[in-house]
Amino acid sequence: MAKLVNRVEGIIYDSRLLLTTPATPRHIDESVVIIDIDEKSMREQGRFPWSRSKIADLVTKLTDAGVIVIAFDIFFAEPEVNPVTQIISEIPNLSKQYSLPLAKIKQQVDADTKFANALAKNDIALGFLLTDDQLAAHSPPKKSSVLWQNAEHANSQISEFSGAIVNIPQLQNAAAGIGFINAHSDNDGFIRRAALINRVGDKLYPSLALEVARLYVLANKIETRSNILDGITLFEGIKFQDKWIQTDEHGQILIPYKGRAHSFPYYSATDVLMQRVGSDELEGTVAFIGTSAVGLADLRSTPVGMQYPGVEVHANIFEGLMHPEILPAKPNWSLGASLFIIALTGVVLSLFSHGRSARFIIFLSLTITVAVISFNVYLWSVQKISLPLLMPLLLIILLAGYYIIVGSIAEMHHSRKIKSMFNQYVPPARIEQLIKQGNELSQSSEKRNMTVLFADIRSFTSLSENMTAHQLSEYLNQYLTSITQIIFDHNGTIDKYVGDMVMAFWNAPLKDENHAQNGVEAAMAMINGLTLINKLFAEQKLPAVKIGIGLSTGDMNVGDMGSVYRKAYTVLGDTVNLGARIENLTKFYGVAILVAEETMNACPHITFRLIDKVQVVGKTTATQLFEPIGLTNKLDTKQFAEIKKSFIAMTHFYNKDWPQALSLFTELQSTTLFSSHVYGVFIKRIQNTDLQALAKDWNGAFIHTKK
Repeated sequence: MAKLVNRVEGIIYDSRLLLTTPATPRHIDESVVIIDIDEKSMREQGRFPWSRSKIADLVTKLTDAGVIVIAFDIFFAEPEVNPVTQIISEIPNLSKQYSLPLAKIKQQVDADTKFANALAKNDIALGFLLTDDQLAAHSPPKKSSVLWQNAEHANSQISEFSGAIVNIPQLQNAAAGIGFINAHSDNDGFIRRAALINRVGDKLYPSLALEVARLYVLANKIETRSNILDGITLFEGIKFQDKWIQTDEHGQILIPYKGRAHSFPYYSATDVLMQRVGSDELEGTVAFIGTSAVGLADLRSTPVGMQYPGVEVHANIFEGLMHPEILPAKPNWSLGASLFIIALTGVVLSLFSHGRSARFIIFLSLTITVAVISFNVYLWSVQKISLPLLMPLLLIILLAGYYIIVGSIAEMHHSRKIKSMFNQYVPPARIEQLIKQGNELSQSSEKRNMTVLFADIRSFTSLSENMTAHQLSEYLNQYLTSITQIIFDHNGTIDKYVGDMVMAFWNAPLKDENHAQNGVEAAMAMINGLTLINKLFAEQKLPAVKIGIGLSTGDMNVGDMGSVYRKAYTVLGDTVNLGARIENLTKFYGVAILVAEETMNACPHITFRLIDKVQVVGKTTATQLFEPIGLTNKLDTKQFAEIKKSFIAMTHFYNKDWPQALSLFTELQSTTLFSSHVYGVFIKRIQNTDLQALAKDWNGAFIHTKK
C-alpha cells in the first residue's frame, strides 16, 4: 500500500513539475555546458572508452578554451596499459640496446600520466561510484572535502555504503576534487531527489555536483549541520562558503529540473577535440563531461523525460546549489502542514455535507479540491515548497463518497416512505417527478395531446345493495387493485377513483408517444382481466363484475389544479368530457369498450369495428365510435370478414340504402362473432324511422340526449 501511495504521489509531483515548468528554460548567471560523448563522437574518435591520452587532450582543449571547472560523470577505475610496458612484457628477451631507450620514453607515452598532468592544470572533479557490492568495492577515497562530525553524524539517517569504485590514485590525487555519481531513484525508478552527502565508514563524501559547486566558489571545505532530537540525529543541510543548502534528514534535495532533456547547451566531445568548438562557446563555463549515447547506458527516468541523460541531472543539481532559491524544499514542518490541511478539509466537508444533496456535495468537493490544488501549486510555484497532495485529495474523495452514499440511502428511504404513503392516491410517475424536481417543481398546467380512459362497473348500485359496508369496501379494493395494476403495466396514470369509476390518462406526467395504443391495450387487458377477477369473486361468493370503458384522444389541460388548500394532478377539457360520455354509451350499444375516432386513428396496430356516428350531450359535432377487436396480427379471417361486412352495412345505412343495410344487419345479428346488440340498435333505428321524413342535411349521426 505504501508503494502505491508513493507511486501516485510521485505521479502527482511529476505532473505538477511539468505543468509549472516554463516553456523557456531559466537563465542562470553561471554558464553550464554539457560535453557530450555522443554517437557522433564515437563515429569520429572511435568506440568508448577512449585512451586517457585523448581524454587528456579533451581536458587541455577545454582548459585552453577558458572552462572554469570541469566535472567527469565518468570514473577511471583501472590504469591504462602503457604501450612500452606491453612491448617489454610481450618481448622478454628484448636486447639491452632497445630496452634502455624504451625505458626513457615510457613516461612520455604513459596515457595516465598525460591525463593526470592535464587534470592538475585546472579545477577538475572526478566522479566515483559508491557501492555495497563487496566483490567490486575498493577502499573509499582517503580525502574528502566534507567535514566529518562524528558526534552528529554517527547516528544519522544519511545513506551508508560499504565501499566504492574509485579512480586510480594517480588521477585521483591529481584532481582538485572528487564526488560520487550515484543516482538516487524512488521506488518507481524515477529520479526526483539527489543525495548531496553519502557515507562510507567514518567519512562523509559529497556528490559530484556539490564538489563542482565547492570548486566553483573556491571553498576549501563543506560544512554540515544536524539537529539531535531525543537521541535521533536529523540531518539539516550543508554549507560551503556563504551558501546554505537545506536538505531532508537523508541529506537529499529535490532536483530543480530546468526542463526536458537538452535544456543545457550540448557540445559534442569530438567537436571540442577537433576545435570546431572553442573559447567563443566555452569561455567562463562549467563543463560536465558525460554521455547521452544509448549504448553507454547513462539514460535515466525522470519527471521531465524517460530517456534523460544522467550527466544533465548533475548539471541541474549544480544550478540549484549555486542558486538555493530555485531548490524545491520539503521542510521539516511539511508533515504537520499536510496533517493540518487534511484535518481542515475533513472538518469543512463534514460540516457542510451532512444532510445535503449529492449535487451540492459534489460541487463542494470540487470547490475544495480546486482550493487544495491551487494552494499546493502556489506553494510550489512561488515559495518552492513541495507538500504531499495525494492524501488530502484521497480524503476529499472518501468523505464525498461517504456523504453521497449516506445521503443517497437516506434520500432513498425518504422517497420510499413518501411513495408508500401517497402512491395509493397519486400516480407513481407523478411522485417520482415531485421527488426529482423538489423546490424547482412547477405547478402550472400545460396543454398536451393525451388519451383519457373512463371505466365504470355496470349496475353497481344493485350489486352493492346486498353487501355490508365492509364487504363493499373489500369488493371494490380487490377490483380497483387489479384494474389499477393493469393500467400501471401499460404506462397509464390513475387520475382518480369516484366510487366504482376509474379515471386514467396517458402521456403525462411522463411523455408517451404511443399513448393511444397503450390506452386501448390497457382497456382490452382490463376486459380480459375480469375473468380472473370474477373467478376470485366466485370463490368468495361475491357477484361478478361487468364494466364499460370509454376512451378519447385529443388536446387536454394537465397539471396541478385546485385550491391553495388542496391540489390534484388531473386533466380537463372537452376531450375528457367526451371520454366520460363515450363510457356511458357502452351500455347503450352493448359493448365493453368504445373509443373516439381520434383514438382509433392513433392505433395502427389494432383493428376496430365501427359502432356508430353520434352526437353526445354537450357536443355540436358528430364523432364516430369504434370498438377495439384486438391486435391486427392476432385476428383470424372470420373476424376480419365480419368487421368488413359490418362496415359495408354501416356504409349502406349512412348512404340511406336502408333495405340493403337492414338485410346485412339482420344477417350479422344471427352470425356475429362479436356483440350483436349493436346490430339490433340499427335494425330498430331503421324500422322506427321514416326515410322520407329525414332532414336534407342528415349525416347519419344519432343524437344522444342522456349523459
